[in-house]
Amino acid sequence: MTPLLVPLHGLGSRQDLPLPLPAAVGGAVLVLLVSFAVLGLAWREPRWDGLARGVPLPGLTRLVDGRWFRTVLAVLGLLAFAWLGAALWLGRDRVTNPVFGFTYVWLWVGIVPLSLLLGPVYRLANPLALLARSLHRAGLPTGGLRSLAGTTWRRLGTFPAAIGLLAFSWLELVQPDNNTLAVLQAWWLAWVAALLGGTILFGARWVGAADPFQAYADLVSRASPWQRVDGVVHLVNPLRQLGTSGSPAGTWAVVATLLGGTAFDGFTSTSWWVRTTQSSGLPRELWGTVGLLGMVALITLTFALGVRGIGHLRPAGPVNLMAASVIPIVIGYAVAHYLSLLVLEGQRTLINLSDPLGLGWNAFGTAELAILPLWLDTPAATATIQLLAIVGGHVVGVLVAHELALRVLPVRRRLTGQLPLLLVMIGYTCGGLLLLFSP
Repeated sequence: MTPLLVPLHGLGSRQDLPLPLPAAVGGAVLVLLVSFAVLGLAWREPRWDGLARGVPLPGLTRLVDGRWFRTVLAVLGLLAFAWLGAALWLGRDRVTNPVFGFTYVWLWVGIVPLSLLLGPVYRLANPLALLARSLHRAGLPTGGLRSLAGTTWRRLGTFPAAIGLLAFSWLELVQPDNNTLAVLQAWWLAWVAALLGGTILFGARWVGAADPFQAYADLVSRASPWQRVDGVVHLVNPLRQLGTSGSPAGTWAVVATLLGGTAFDGFTSTSWWVRTTQSSGLPRELWGTVGLLGMVALITLTFALGVRGIGHLRPAGPVNLMAASVIPIVIGYAVAHYLSLLVLEGQRTLINLSDPLGLGWNAFGTAELAILPLWLDTPAATATIQLLAIVGGHVVGVLVAHELALRVLPVRRRLTGQLPLLLVMIGYTCGGLLLLFSP
């Protein structure tokens, strides 16, 4: 992704690891095996049946349900959309244009900590969702294809959003000249047209099914401690929430696309990939397209094979059910690969945001700010965070997978049925560490 000035994987390297790479990989595998063994001995029955109720917060519920609160969020979303739209269409074609940092850093990377810390707040501020609702309320001919109702919507789930996530990954990792306004303008137009055009055809619910960023935000927010239970906001155990919240159709496609895209991002930085693509006579776009699709397919296939020990692939219930166990892994990979990017380039985007047209403005008083490296001037600290994020995400994933498996497996197969998925998660752990820290 060329408009950014720091590596996508942060500043850590294999030389900065607290342990040699083989020891780090071996230790990670041992941690997963020990975690599974402890769970098998101490956690033999499902513990999280029912909703994750936690502590009810009626005061907070009244706040977030208040019309003024939702209006403020919606207005802020529309203003941000308009401000960045001005930068997109009227700004200068330079890397200092804040629309690049907003799209590739704030929106794509920042959506993870935002959804973890605040829950499903993105859907309240999503300007395209507001526009879709406005079209519907204005009496415009939305929802022309009435067949998409009831069970059809449930079957559709988030499959369209998974396609959108794959398309954005291609833009970020493969698209030539993705650091130019012309390319970004075309993709923004396609995004808006797909969502609003789909709203006209299928109704206002289309945005929730097809917006890749809202699907990503909703997925991550399932690991947030702020959740609604019976209409009331509760402070809950995030692990229990992951183990009890329902997974809509297409959840497996969303997590496979996110995990596959991040893995391919790491793969493109390996010396083998760089040498092979540079020495090949084939276009790099072809290499990138095949590589991205291949990595997503590999994640999908291995995950499906791991779930085979728990249930059949058709119907896709077990696949979507167990996809919840991959959400912590997706979050861990995002933190490991992009946290440094968010910290450094996120600050740069804030600085550039005051001057969207490149005219020397200082609209928000941020133009004169300096970028603070925080812990990033110590590469060993970054490498440690990356290692802990990947291993920690997999440990939490094993825990959630164990709880979900206990709920659906017969007693005689409660451990053996989980072994294929455990092996897959070990493979993801080793692969993630090797891609992140290998030269």
